[in-house]
Amino acid sequence: MSSGDATELRGELLDDFYTESDEHLGTIRRELLALEQPAAPSEHAAALDRCFRSMHTMKGNAAIIGLHSAEALTHAAEDLFRLLLRQPVGPDADALQLLGRVAGSLEAIVAAHRREQPIPEADTLIKELREFVAGLTNHPPAADGAPASGPAAPVSAVARWVCVFSPTQELDRRGVNINSVRARLGELGEIVSAVPSVQPKGAMQFEFTVAVRQPPADPGAWAADGMVFRPALADVVEPERRTAGPSPAPSSSLYIAPSHVVRVDLARLDELMRITGEMVIHRSRLADRIARSPDDHAALQEVNLALGRSLRELRDAITRVRLVPVGEVFNRMPFVVRDLARDTGKQVRLVVDGEHTEIDKYVVERLKEPLLHLVRNAVSHGVELPSVRVAAGKPPEAVLRLSASTVGSSVVIRICDDGAGIDRTAIVARAQTLGISAPPDPSDEDILDVLCRAGFSTRDEADRAAGRGVGMAVVRTTIRELGGSLSFAAERGVRTQFNLRLPLTLSIAETFLVTAGEHTCALPQEFVREILPVTPADLLQIQHAEVLSCRGEILPVLRLRGLFGLSSPPGAPMTALVLNTDNGQVALVVDRVHGRREVVVRALKDPLVQVPGITGATELGDGRPVLILDAAALAGRRVAPTARMAERISA
Repeated sequence: MSSGDATELRGELLDDFYTESDEHLGTIRRELLALEQPAAPSEHAAALDRCFRSMHTMKGNAAIIGLHSAEALTHAAEDLFRLLLRQPVGPDADALQLLGRVAGSLEAIVAAHRREQPIPEADTLIKELREFVAGLTNHPPAADGAPASGPAAPVSAVARWVCVFSPTQELDRRGVNINSVRARLGELGEIVSAVPSVQPKGAMQFEFTVAVRQPPADPGAWAADGMVFRPALADVVEPERRTAGPSPAPSSSLYIAPSHVVRVDLARLDELMRITGEMVIHRSRLADRIARSPDDHAALQEVNLALGRSLRELRDAITRVRLVPVGEVFNRMPFVVRDLARDTGKQVRLVVDGEHTEIDKYVVERLKEPLLHLVRNAVSHGVELPSVRVAAGKPPEAVLRLSASTVGSSVVIRICDDGAGIDRTAIVARAQTLGISAPPDPSDEDILDVLCRAGFSTRDEADRAAGRGVGMAVVRTTIRELGGSLSFAAERGVRTQFNLRLPLTLSIAETFLVTAGEHTCALPQEFVREILPVTPADLLQIQHAEVLSCRGEILPVLRLRGLFGLSSPPGAPMTALVLNTDNGQVALVVDRVHGRREVVVRALKDPLVQVPGITGATELGDGRPVLILDAAALAGRRVAPTARMAERISA
């Protein structure tokens, strides 16, 4: 094998290791949370078993790639899991806390290895695990006064033996096969590894490594059934090719059911989506050329429409492949909330809803840090101490709700706590102290602008949760780069809620093309409730603000011409698009709606060209850039100053 092939093979191996580590750590976190809840002993045992298997697999994978700190840590954690599995009662809070720290340390080690950074130290945690195991060994917990079952010696005292089994037809007729051998070895000790090999003339042989406390008795009887034992070399680590743990149930086959999952690198999916986007642009150019041609191209138009349908199907298929549950991020939050509550002396219960809501994998990866910061802020700034809550007539335990839902082609994530809310006067005073401008009577949007200013913090000193003055600025920047929007609502002493609206996918969107003067813009179709023609007489002027009466509702009006600083010609025909957003409804008045168009979304990442109300740009095939409007931001700008007037008009 050439050096280039070896490098590529190692790269693929590392990618698989990182992916599997993320899956196993997710399993460990999920099962540790389940172990904190009351359940039957059998359910706790099953959860411990799943944790043990994931930990063992991680140990083998870490050994293969040479990540020795992770290998040593998982090995020490395995010892604890083995003892917990043999206890008649479930693990206590101290054991779960220690295992939670192990999961966090493993995540940090793998992340550092992936970023090629210094590997965090794990010796202290390994020592704690060994001391904890020794304590359990010397004082095993009892159930109903009876001593705990299982061996009392440390797992490190277990000896390893190698059993070589050579199956034959005669042995098979006697009922001695791979399944019966597994069962017998499982009764003798713990199967650490099982490695099949092909011998000369096609014969099969299986080499089992078994951890036992007593040497196998009567070797002759084992040899008569095709099994030969020998002590394992102390200095040799057997290859861990299969997940160990309790012996699996016998089956009629050596292989598990075939997997229907193929791991694909996200960069390859990005490339597929990029190519699809280019095809959409070329198809748009073709449609434009056909429309401009004076000749009748009915047949060509039919082909163009068929191509458009196929492109939509291709886009939807690739989008579905990229979608993953937002639970990938949500599953990390219970540990964060629990640790912060313990450190601050607060009582917080996290309620998660909609964790199965799917969103683009790239969005999930970028969302981890912003969501983590918002959850930390909720515990640090929003939730009060139990004594303060009781004095205010609240239960001592605060509720932090983390939810996700799909709205059209967007995903809305909400972080809401029933804490102290926001003291607007204190925010304004603090902003003035830091030299940040803020209106004396701020709206929710004004408060959010202040909170998201770089350098703003309500604390003079930083701790592990907050106080650095950069978190909220990073949150808003990241959400904008993803083509989403961030909104905020708070009631003093009642609640604080942040809403994140994110696109389901980042590449292609269905839009309406609208014009104002010579400017053409694209408006995402999902926000448009209806389109209707309007005349100047339909628009009411109340206290220097325009509103539109539509089906018994009074809607604030926003003219697209006004965004570009253009005046509206008197008496010119106009069209209003009624927009539904989280910030309310607004009537966007444009000169003309040109119809629907599928566009490729290009995010505006450069802060010098980011403008409120504009979420990105695209091109229609003729090379001219077209801005994509942010309906939620436009509604927020217009609803706030006119909501009170609309209520008065309706009355």
